[in-house]
Parts: sequence; structure tokens; C-alpha cells
Amino acid sequence: MFEKFKIKGSLQYFAFLFVILLKFILVRYLLFDSSDVLYTIWVELGYILVIFSLIELIPKRTLKTILYVPINLVITLFLLALLIYYNYYGHIATAHAFSQIGQVGAVSDSILQLMNPIYLVLFMDFFLLIIYKLLIKKRESNPVAKPSFTFIMTTLVTGVILISLNINIHKNNEIASTVLAAEKQGLLTYEILAATDTLTNQEQTPILKDGEEDELIQAIKSTKNISPIPQDQRKQNGIAKDKNIIVIQAEAFQDFVVNLEIDGVEVTPFLNQLVEEGLYFPNVYQQIGAGNTSDAEFLFNTSLYPAPWTATSETYGNKAIPSLPKLLTEIGYTSLTFHANEVTFWNRNQLYPALGFDDFYDIRFFGVEDMIGIGPSDEHVYQKAFPELKKLHDNQEPFYAQFVTLSSHHPFKIPEDKYVIDLPERFEETQVGDYIESMSYTDKALKQFADQLKAEGMWEDSILVFFGDHFGLKPDGLSEQGTAILEELIGHEYTFLDQYNIPFVVHTPGKTDGEVIETVGGQIDMMPTLANLMGMSLENHVYFGQDLINYPNNLFGVRYYMPYGSFYNDEINFQPAEGFSDGEAYDLKTGEPLEDFSTYQTDYERILELLELSDNYMKSLPAR
Repeated sequence: MFEKFKIKGSLQYFAFLFVILLKFILVRYLLFDSSDVLYTIWVELGYILVIFSLIELIPKRTLKTILYVPINLVITLFLLALLIYYNYYGHIATAHAFSQIGQVGAVSDSILQLMNPIYLVLFMDFFLLIIYKLLIKKRESNPVAKPSFTFIMTTLVTGVILISLNINIHKNNEIASTVLAAEKQGLLTYEILAATDTLTNQEQTPILKDGEEDELIQAIKSTKNISPIPQDQRKQNGIAKDKNIIVIQAEAFQDFVVNLEIDGVEVTPFLNQLVEEGLYFPNVYQQIGAGNTSDAEFLFNTSLYPAPWTATSETYGNKAIPSLPKLLTEIGYTSLTFHANEVTFWNRNQLYPALGFDDFYDIRFFGVEDMIGIGPSDEHVYQKAFPELKKLHDNQEPFYAQFVTLSSHHPFKIPEDKYVIDLPERFEETQVGDYIESMSYTDKALKQFADQLKAEGMWEDSILVFFGDHFGLKPDGLSEQGTAILEELIGHEYTFLDQYNIPFVVHTPGKTDGEVIETVGGQIDMMPTLANLMGMSLENHVYFGQDLINYPNNLFGVRYYMPYGSFYNDEINFQPAEGFSDGEAYDLKTGEPLEDFSTYQTDYERILELLELSDNYMKSLPAR
């Protein structure tokens, strides 16, 4: 009788334990294609034992029963968030990423697009529980007690031991790939170790003393093995001196759409014209981190590496950051930034002052007219912003205007009445078709803005810079039909190299003989390239990129979207796994993997040094 009583008291415990384990097994399979059930139990079981044993210690049976369901829900939502985050970013989200839940509302449409029907399996137990409650009107009235105290303490101690063993085994094992780290450590141990690492990395280093910046610059140059070219001997130096600067950072704009034609119709005719007349850099790649678009803004304006695991705007928004706007202020420029979202999104209300912008314009200025996705249309933004620029121009005040466009944001849904290009029927109901329409509309809106500048005599007085902030289409996120269409358009297999390749175009007034510069580069190189065109000296200014016009050899790092220590050089993209020896290298020209990449280990070590140097420099900056 007693044994029967005790077993029944344990059913709730074992039922939830079994269900949660099944969910972890499913999620690990979806994330890592791993079906090793025993290993999943080894790395995840300890946490579940501790949580449920603590619940069982609660003396009040009703409260204990109630707690199981919400805790189950929290764990389920955590697992769902991991899947959705990985689906888009290819990265295992950390606790810090989950702390950004306040940003979700602005991109809710994108999140819904990332939902896979199989994820609903995670909620199957809730559906079954509801059905059970509805069908079983009267339950057996026999008393149900908790498991014995000895049993609870045994499982609690077992859980603590398992957690301790797992953390101690992995805490000193540095794994470059977050996906591999989460697979080996277990999802929950990965979260704990990532949080610990984030806290450690936020420790402040001493502020640089006067004169140490010169030494730091030399350390960067020697690490990158670049011999400086005297400013008066550099190609294209100063050809845009004293011109207004208009920078268009286009949301999710990838390079493959440049000069792309579909059935003889250009997707981006105006951008193609800019390419024909200006400087075009077709081999530039994104370098953003957790802050995504805001990190692209940071990279362009500073030529510094973004924070490794957190949004740079939040980690360093309180710093006094050396930047392009501050350099321009010294020579009499006014710096403005236009972004038709809430300025608090990604902490831009702190980032913009930290970068030295004189003023910013957000949704409060633009209003909610002509909305596309998460903000007002590009057409509306340009029309509303133009008078602000004209006032400065009429007063003969040179300006730097940064625009962050929104209409091409994921999920790329442009209203049909704004369609620019008439796509063939096979593009209908595909993300590739939506993406093409979105990029074509972005191009049309930019042309209208340029026409307005020309009409008011401002075009010839301004240099126009256009670049993409980050990828839009993932190779593994497309339907079979979409993949086939895209590969037909670009003429080869669509890979991550295409995904991360973004356009960088500079149009200088009076210079209509276009030039294609094949140098491999990143967003970190844009500011030094622009500085050369403007005739601005970066002497005694800390920056990690290089002028792509005058320095044809390059080496730059990428992290967050790739494992820590990933890099591009003139020939390859390299991505470590646990470290260098088990990593992968890809030929940038063919896209093919290299069997032997041992000769590039020095570049890997140099990149690790550069990333550490940039992080330490950012930490050393004084608060503003």
C-alpha cells in the first residue's frame, strides 16, 4: 500500500522529467543533427534534476503542481528561441541575446517568417494536457504525496554533481565555434559559460595614457604588416575634399543584385549607374556582430571591431569613441544620422552621441506615414530628410548625412503598388522574389533622392557612399524552388560567401570614369577608404581597417556570425572549429574548400592578436 502511494507521488516528477528530456533531444537534433541520446542526457540531465527536485521540496502540493507547468513553459520557450535564433543567425544565442527581448516587437514579422512547423512539437505536451483536463472531468480522489525526502535529496545531489562535472570539464576549453561549443558542452552549460565569459570580458582595462595611441597604431600596423604610403602619394587622395558626404547604409543589401538582370531587365538600374561612374568594390564582406545593423553603423564610422558577443551600442555606448563624425567636426562639418525607427532600438540614443553625431532623426521626426514593414518607406524618409540637408547646403555648411534604410528589411514584403520590377511567374511566393522586389524598390527610392539632389544643385557638391549592412538570404533558409532560382540568377551554387558579400560603391562628383577595385575588404575598411578620398589624415587616429584603393593586400577578422578567429585575406576565408587545425578554409575565387590550409596559421594568430587589441582599446576608452 505504501509503495503504491509513493510511486503515485512520483509520477508527476518523472512525467515532466521525461517530457523535458525529450524536448532537449529534439532541439539538439534540429540544431546539431545529433541523435546521441546518451550524450544529451549526460550534458542536460543535471539541470533538470536540480530544478525538479527543488520543486518537489515545496511542502504545499497544490503550489508544487502549479509550478511544473510554467517552468516547463519557460524551458520550452527557451528552446524555441534557440531554434529561431539559430535559424536566422547561424549562432547559438546567449543569455545576453535573450535580454534583448525588448527589441522583438520591431521585428516580429521577421520572427514569424522563421517559424518552422516542426517547432510546434515542443508544445505537444501542453496540447495533450489541455485535452486531458477537458476529457477527464473527475479524477481519482486517492491522496497523492511527494516522493520520499531521501529520493529528492539523492536526485538533487546527483544533479549538482552532473552540473559541476560538466562545467569543470568544459570551462577551460576554448572552442571558437559557438555551435560546436553548445553541442559539446550542452545547451545550459554553454549558457552559463558564455555568461561568465561575457562578465569577464566586461572588466575594464586601464585608460591609455597620453602618447600611447601612437604606440598602439604602430602595433596594429606591424601586426598587419603594412608599410604606410605617404598621403601625397596615394591614388585618389583628396578627390572629394570639402564635399558633403551622404552615406546610404542599405538594409540586408547583398552584392549579387548589383548588375543583375532578369529577362533583360535590370534589378538595380540606378545603383548600376553609380557603379559605372564611381568606385565599386565587389569583394567586400560584412563583419557585424550581435548588434547587426547598429554594428554596421559602428564599423563604418570607426574602423574598429564590434564587441564579440554583445551589441556594441550597448556595451560601449557610454564611451567617448574616436570616429568619422568627430574627425569631420574638427574641419567644420555637421554630422546627422537618419534612421526611421525608435532611436532606443539597439541603444542608438547612446551610440550616436558616443560617435559624435550632432543630431539624429528617428520615428518621432518621420512619423508613421507610408509604412513598409518596421518603418516608413525609403521614399518618405528621403523626402522628409531632404529639407534638413538643403538648409545646411544653402547656408554653405558642409555636412555628413548617414541614412539607414528600412524598406529592404527582412521579411522583404513590399506592397504590390510599390513593385518596380515585373518578375516572371516562377518568382511568385518565393523569398527570392520578395527579396528582388525589395532591393529594386530600394534602388528606385535612392534614384528619386538623387534626382532631388540634382534638381537643387546639391549632387555635384556631394560624395555618395552606398553599402549593405548585412546579409538578407541564407543558403539554408531558402525553399528548394528559391534556391534553384537564385543559383540560376548568379550562375553558381549559392554559398555563405555570397551570403556575406555586400556592395560598397562610392560616387564622386565630376568623376564619371568608373573603376572596379578587386581588393578583398570588410566594413572596417570603409572609413579609411573614404578618408583618403576626402583627403583627411588618420595620423594619430586609432583604426583597424585600411584604404582599399591604395593597399591591395588585406587581412581582417569576423566573429559572431563565424567562429571567433575567422578571417578573410586576399585568397581565402578561414573558420576555426575548436581551433586552427580542425577549421575550414575556402578559396574566395572558386568557393571550394581547401584540403591544406596550414600555411595560413600565421594569419590566424595575427587576427587573434588584432581582435584582442581592438577589444582592449575599446575597454580603455574613457566614459563620455
